[in-house]
Parts: sequence; structure tokens; C-alpha cells
Amino acid sequence: MTTELQTFGFLVELNDETVKIYTIERGIIEMKNTGDLELGVWYDIWENELEPRTIYENKRCELWVENGEVFAQILAIGPNSFFLDKDISQKYKYAVWNPFLKFLDDGDNLFKDKIRGDDVVEIVVKYAPWKNGNFKIVQLIVEAPFEGSSYCRLPPWTLEQMARKLPEALMPKPNSLCVDQFRKINLTDIHVGVCIKAEALNPACPKDVKPSQGVRPTCSYLFTPTLGLVRWVITNLKPTGLTTSKPAEYNVKSDMMEVDKRTGKWYSFYMADADKNARMAKRKEKSEDKSTGADEKKVRALIRGSARNVKEVNNVHKATCVVGGEVEIEASFLFNANMFESEESSLLKDWNLRREGLSTDSHFWDTDLGRVEVYPQISETIIKHIESHRQKLEPQEAEKLEKEAIVVSVTAVVHRNFMKNFENYPKHGIFLAKKVDTICYLVGGRIIYQDQE
Repeated sequence: MTTELQTFGFLVELNDETVKIYTIERGIIEMKNTGDLELGVWYDIWENELEPRTIYENKRCELWVENGEVFAQILAIGPNSFFLDKDISQKYKYAVWNPFLKFLDDGDNLFKDKIRGDDVVEIVVKYAPWKNGNFKIVQLIVEAPFEGSSYCRLPPWTLEQMARKLPEALMPKPNSLCVDQFRKINLTDIHVGVCIKAEALNPACPKDVKPSQGVRPTCSYLFTPTLGLVRWVITNLKPTGLTTSKPAEYNVKSDMMEVDKRTGKWYSFYMADADKNARMAKRKEKSEDKSTGADEKKVRALIRGSARNVKEVNNVHKATCVVGGEVEIEASFLFNANMFESEESSLLKDWNLRREGLSTDSHFWDTDLGRVEVYPQISETIIKHIESHRQKLEPQEAEKLEKEAIVVSVTAVVHRNFMKNFENYPKHGIFLAKKVDTICYLVGGRIIYQDQE
């Protein structure tokens, strides 16, 4: 027996030779009947063996057996067509969903005729395989209380609708500081951002200031979708060995978080007006503006502001990985072929020609990373894997899956020209997709491609 647990589920069908077990991750799994197995019992599934799952109770999926059939008492929800785009509403018309048992057969119209869209209802289902799932509704019990039913309120149609509206929702508003760098900084707002660079060029450090004056030419950078780049200046380091001929050396170990350990961590902070160095740069920028007739008050927030009261956040937004000093973060988006190329280009069979038609402006929006660039090499990888998968499907299955939403997960890294890109944000992103990790269907999670590294 292997030491790694594969999955678990409950037994729904058995005969003298085989058993069928329903699992959340993989649907129905068929295995050899090893004897002493019972319907409606939860089992751990190892390499090729089953073991009863000891001391396990799932009150959100209560099981029992009657006359050789497996029943379950669960919560379920149906779509509210008024809040969905027309095509999504049509796609999921009369659908009934439970997070554990997925799509439910409402062939007797019990749900359709009596339940309003978005209402969560307690029901009884029985194991009865059908074209879109494995369970059929046999009884409505009562409308479930709102409290405790939230896990049902992200069905596939809601996720698909949300994913479609994400670009519009996550696009920074014109009055956001990341877009309008000349707005007044709000000192009362607390932000959470990720440190994308531990030590990089500090644009608030005037070029003509000597190091012996205690000016720090580098700083750390935090990123949030609303503020964009925020300088995190090392202010509490004490110089050692300062002489008139030798620049100050800062004892980074006295900092609350060592500089080389900052990258990839999430921090809470507020943004405040400039430190001493930024004020010097601000005066310099003002004098340059005067010579060109520009408004002397217009100094970018990146120059005049910095992060204060920085504290590490334990409850991280996203897991990060630091490789070679560079932060890597997982990000995902809903696949849309038009995002990468025109319909005419997609009809080309010769990739030498088709490659020329791939968009150089492909991107998606992430809740934590803002705009993420997807360059042609990554676009080509995504398209090829999805097309290869579809070509391997049987005609009937291909037709069924043709309109199913597909999720693409990538590893995002900081763009090497992140400072330059920020000058034109949000027309250019701070992050880019480095490699494709996983491509799968939104409903059910069936894998289309998975990176093996």
C-alpha cells in the first residue's frame, strides 16, 4: 500500500466483481470488489485498495440506503436568470447544483416548478446516473436558512459570470492612485500588498546627491492593484563606518524584516507623504517643471509617497515562491480565444503563419496582481494544448464540451521593465505570465494540461 492518500468517497453501486465509488474530485471510480464492502459507506481510496474512513461524518451530505439504493440529504441551488448574461442563462437553464454531487437530475421537475433561482433548498437525491451527473432529485424538504448555506452560493453559472465580468470590475478606476499619480494620498486607508522587489533603484533619490549624505539609492517595492507601485524605504537602519571618504553602510539586520527576506511576502501598510530623500527629489522635479511651464504641484505619488507602519500579514492572499530572488505567484483566468488571436487567424493550419497573428497585447486581470501580460509564446502554448485536447475527444463528447468554460492557471512574475510599465499603467502590466501550469474545465475540474515540472 502506498503512503499517499489518493482520494475518498462513498460506495454507490456493487456486484460480485466490481464496486463503484462516487468521489468529489474524480466522479465515479470503478474498482475490484474485495469483499466486506457496503453501500452508502465512506471509503479512503489508496493505490488499488479501499479502507473504511473511520470517524467521518459529513452533515452536508447525509447518506443512507433503502432497498439497495443510495440516498443523500443535501442542499442545492438553481440559477437566477435575471442576473446572468443571456448565453450563460440559456446554458444553465433549469440546472440544479450541489458542490459535492455536482449537477442533479430534475427530470420530475420538482425543483423547476417550485423553487426560485438563487434559493438554497434542502433536498433528497438518490444515486441514478444520467447524462450530466450521477444523482436524481426525489424529494424537496424545506428552504435552507441563509446561515450555513454559503458554500452553495458559488455554482458554475455564478463563477462563469464573475469570470466574464472580472476585467471590467478589476480595471482601475480613473481616480485610482495607480492611474492618476497626481492625486492626493489618503493617509487613513490601510492596504495589503506583496513585496515584488527587495532592493531596486529608488527614483526618489536625486542623482546628484552624494552617498555620504545618508541618501539611500535603493528601496523595496510593494504592489497593490489600487496603488500600483509603492516605495518601502529603509528608514530605521543605522549607518556604520561613516567617513567623509566612505559611504555609509547600513546594518540591515537591525531592520524589523531583513531586506533579502522581504520578497514574496504580504504586508499591510498605509501610504504617507514623502521622506527626506523624496522631498529632495520632489523639489528637483518641481524646479524642472518650472522650466517647462508645468504645474509645480504635480509630483508623482511614487516619488512623494512611501509605505509606513509596514507589518507582515500572516493570512496571505496568495502563496508565493521566490526563485533566484524573483517572486513567482499563481494567477488564473477564463480562456477566451479572441483574447489571443482573431477568428481568421485561428483558421490557419500553418503555425509559421498563424504565429504572426498572435496578439502582442494579450492580458488578463487578477484580483491581487492587476494586469498580467500574456505574450505570444505563452498564448501559443495555451492554444496548442486546448486544440490538441479537443482533437482527441469523441465527436459526442467534443460537442458536449465545446461551450464549457476553461480555466488557465499560470505562474506570474514581475516584468523586467516594471518601472517603465508603471509609467503607463494600466496600459501595461507590472506582471507577466512566465509559464502555463494547468488548463482545466471550470465545471468538474477535468484536466486538459498540467505542467509536470
